[in-house]
Amino acid sequence: FKITKIMDLFFNTINKSKQNEIEELFSPYACNVKFLNYDITEILSNDIKKVILAKSLNAFQYHQVPVIVEHGALVVDYFNGFPGALSKPMWDLMKGKICDLIPTGETRKAKVISAVCYCDGKRRYPFFSETEGIIADKPKGSLGFQFDPIFIPNGASETYAEMSQTEKLKYSQATKAYEQLQYFLGLKKKK
Repeated sequence: FKITKIMDLFFNTINKSKQNEIEELFSPYACNVKFLNYDITEILSNDIKKVILAKSLNAFQYHQVPVIVEHGALVVDYFNGFPGALSKPMWDLMKGKICDLIPTGETRKAKVISAVCYCDGKRRYPFFSETEGIIADKPKGSLGFQFDPIFIPNGASETYAEMSQTEKLKYSQATKAYEQLQYFLGLKKKK
């Protein structure tokens, strides 16, 4: 018989909703998902690549194990791409009032970007994906986290916050970024 070592994957996030999404996304794979709860101080930059690279290095230096981190960005056309990688602090301050800042008749087009980075201590491997959509007229739904109540992905009629986690993950930029990581790591489906 053959002994196969199952890979331990360490994800650093303090967000329980992200933890639930990661568990669902990695459940089909033969790996052990483990969560580390270090509250990383994120650099202030609208450049998501700079943010995710700094975040992954910070997490690795703290934990001293190969680690995976994620960072999201809300890019609103009307705001010339703002808040971008600064979406968490903007959401924490403004919440659904963001909807009111776009005047009637102006474009509500937006996209959300997910950056996932694996840092093994020698190199950082970032993966990026995006989902296009629009900003809702007003916040709707109570599921999800951060800007989920105001983002409607193309092809859907509901905000992320109105969808079940499984339904959201069908559209999610994070799903697509994690798929790239799963391929990179050579993960095999469970039998």
